[in-house]
Amino acid sequence: MSAASNPPQGAQIRVAMTISELMVAHQVAGKAARDAIFLSEFQVAALLRIVATAALAAVVISFWRGRTLVRFGPFRATAVSFAASGVLQAAEWMLLRYEPRIAACAIYLHVVAFGAVLLSGYWSVMNEYFDTRSAKDIFGRIGGMGTLGGLCGGVVAERVATWWAPSAVVLLLAVLHLMCAVLLWGMLPSTSAVRRAETLKETTLLDAVHRYPFLLTLAGVILSCSAGTAVLDFAFKAQAAKVMGQGAPLLRFFGLYYTATSLFTFLVQTFAVGPIVKHAGLAASVRVLPGTIALGSLASALVPGFKLLSGVRGAEILTRGSVFRSAYELFFIALAPSEKRAVKSFIDVGMDRMGDAVGAAGVSLLLILAPGHYGPILVTSTAFAALALVLSTHLQKGYLLALENSLVGRGIEIDPSMAEDSATRSVLLRSAPGRSTARWEKQPESPASARSAAQSDALVVALMELRSGDPSRVVRAAARIEPGSWELGPLLIDLLAWDEVFPAARSALELMGTKITGMLVDVLLDLETDFTIRRRVPRVLALLPSMRTVEGLFAALDDHRFEVRFYSGRALYLLLRDHAHLRISDERVWAAINRELSLQKSLRDTQRLIESRDLRRDKEWYFDTELLDRARQNLEHLFTLLALLLPADAVRVAFRALHTDDRQLQGTAFEYLESATPASTRHLLLPLLEVDSQNRTPAGAADGALASLLATQVQVNETLKIDPRPMESR
Repeated sequence: MSAASNPPQGAQIRVAMTISELMVAHQVAGKAARDAIFLSEFQVAALLRIVATAALAAVVISFWRGRTLVRFGPFRATAVSFAASGVLQAAEWMLLRYEPRIAACAIYLHVVAFGAVLLSGYWSVMNEYFDTRSAKDIFGRIGGMGTLGGLCGGVVAERVATWWAPSAVVLLLAVLHLMCAVLLWGMLPSTSAVRRAETLKETTLLDAVHRYPFLLTLAGVILSCSAGTAVLDFAFKAQAAKVMGQGAPLLRFFGLYYTATSLFTFLVQTFAVGPIVKHAGLAASVRVLPGTIALGSLASALVPGFKLLSGVRGAEILTRGSVFRSAYELFFIALAPSEKRAVKSFIDVGMDRMGDAVGAAGVSLLLILAPGHYGPILVTSTAFAALALVLSTHLQKGYLLALENSLVGRGIEIDPSMAEDSATRSVLLRSAPGRSTARWEKQPESPASARSAAQSDALVVALMELRSGDPSRVVRAAARIEPGSWELGPLLIDLLAWDEVFPAARSALELMGTKITGMLVDVLLDLETDFTIRRRVPRVLALLPSMRTVEGLFAALDDHRFEVRFYSGRALYLLLRDHAHLRISDERVWAAINRELSLQKSLRDTQRLIESRDLRRDKEWYFDTELLDRARQNLEHLFTLLALLLPADAVRVAFRALHTDDRQLQGTAFEYLESATPASTRHLLLPLLEVDSQNRTPAGAADGALASLLATQVQVNETLKIDPRPMESR
C-alpha cells in the first residue's frame, strides 16, 4: 500500500522533519562555507562568473534530474543523490589541501547546483509521500523544523570555523548529507509501492506544461525573483567582503548572519506561515517575496548603507524560506505524480538558477556602464521583482484550473467510462414533443367506442377517461391529448401522484409546453398540495425551459421538505446545463448552497428519498450513477448545487473521491473545494465533509456487513418469490 493511501504516521512525519532539519542545516552551513572559501581565493568580480557557471550547470542537472525522477521515482533517486553528494563533499575537503582554488570552485558549484537539486528532490518526495489535504499542515511543520536546522547549521558552521578551520565545515557538510541519505532510504515505501511508482506513465516537460499552463507563469515568477535576488545578493556580498575582510572573519560573519536569518525564519514559519497561507491564499503568499525584494532594493538604492542592505537581504531570506516556500510547494499538489516529476526539478532548480544567470549578466553589464556604483544594481533588482509581482497576479486562476484538470484526470483513472460520459451525455429530457406519445402504445378501440367518441366532445371524453380510475384507460387518454389541451393540466398534475400513470401524465404535460409553467410552479410552491405531487413536479418542469421555470425551481430550494429541494435542485441543474440562455446569478446560488449547508448539521444524519429511482428510466436524476448504493443523498444534493457554478466533471470526481479510501484523491478533492468556493461557503462545507470522511464506515467493516446481507439474500428471495437474477438479465 502506498503511503498516500494511509494516514500519515507520527514516525514518518518525524523522520521527514529530521531530514529537513539536516538538509537545511547543510544548506545554511554550505552557503557560509561556499561564500567564505570562494571570496578568500578570488576577487569579488569573480562571483559573477562562478554564479553564471553554476546556473548553467544547475539548468542541465535539473533537466536530467526531471527525466530521472520520471523513470525511477523520487524516493530512490533522491536517497542515492544525497549519498553521492556526501561522498563528493568529502573529496572536495581533501582537495582543499592541495588545490584550494579548484576546490573553492568545486564547492561553490556543488552547493549552488547540486544542493538545489537535492532540495527540490526532497520536496518531490514529500509531495508524493503525503496526501494533498495533510500537506498543508505537515509541510508547515517540516518547513519549521528545516528552519530550525538552518539555525543550528549556521551556529555549528561558525563554531567549527573558529575552533578548527573553514575547510572543516566542508567535512561537516559531507556528514550531514550522508545522514540524510540513510534516513530517506528508511522512508522508502514498500517494494510493491515503489514498483507501482516506477511504472507510472512517462511524461515529458512539454506534456506537463501543455496540461497545466499556469506552470509557465510560476516559472516566470521564479526566474524573475531569482534574478532580483541574485542582483541584490551581489551587492550584499560585495559590501560584506569590503567591510569584514576575508578568511575566517568573513566566514564567521556569514555563519552568524545566516544563523540570525534562520532564527527569524523559524519564528515566522512556526507562528505565522500557517494562518497567512490559509487566509491570504497561495498566490497572495507567493507575492510576499517579490514585494519584499522590490521595496527593500528600492529603499537601499535611495538610502545607501551596509546595515540597511543587510536587513533587506535578511528579509528576502526570511520570506523566501517561510511564506514563499510553503505556498510555492503547495502549487504542485495539483499535478499528477508523473507530471510533477517531469517539471518540478526544472522549475525549482533550472528556472531558479537561470534567474541567477540573468541577474549575473545584468550586474556584469552595469559594472561596465557604472563601475563601483550600487544604486543602478539595486534599481535593477527592483525591476525584476516588479515583473514577478505582475506575473504572480495570474497564478490563482491557473492553479484552480489545474486542480480541476487533476480531479478529472484522476476521475478517469477510477472510472474510464467517465470520459465518454462527459462528451456524450444523454439528452433524455430534450426529446421532441412528438416522440412522447410513442412511449405508450395505443390500443385498438371497439367500433362502438369510436362512434361514441366521434359524437361526444373530445374534452369531455378526455376528462372521463382520465378520471376513470383504470390505469390502462388513463394511459391511453393521456397519450391522445393534444398540445393545446392545456385545460386538462390541473387533472394531469393530480395524476402525477398515481405511480402507474405518472410517466404518461408527465409526457402529456410536457406536450403542453411552457403554457402550463405557471400552473406547475404554483403547485410546487403550495405547501397545502399533496407532497407526492410536489416532489414530482420538478421532473416535469425540467422539460419546460424558461426563466419562469428556473425561478420557480430556485424558490423551491427553500422548501422545508428535503425531497422537494432535491428534485428541484436536480431539475435546475439539467435546465441550466442544457439551455445556455437560462442564467441565474452566482451570488444567489451561493446563498442557496449556504442555506442548504446550514440545514445539515452533520452529513451522518442522512436524508433519504422516499421514492426510489429507476436507473434505466431516470438516469438523469442521479448525480452519479456509479455510486447508487454508496452515496448519501443529502451529499448528492449538495454537489448538484455546487455543479451549478463549478465545472460538473470536477465536482463529480470530487464527489466520488469522498467515497474512496484514497487519501491522495480525497486530499485533492478537499483542496479543490477549498480553493473553488467562497469563504462563506467554505467554512460551512469543509467541516461537514471532513467529519463525514472521518466517520465513514471503514472498507473492511462495510464488506463484512455486505457479506452478512448477501448470506440472507437467497432465503429472502425464496420467501417473497422474487426472481434472484439481476434486473438486467431478466
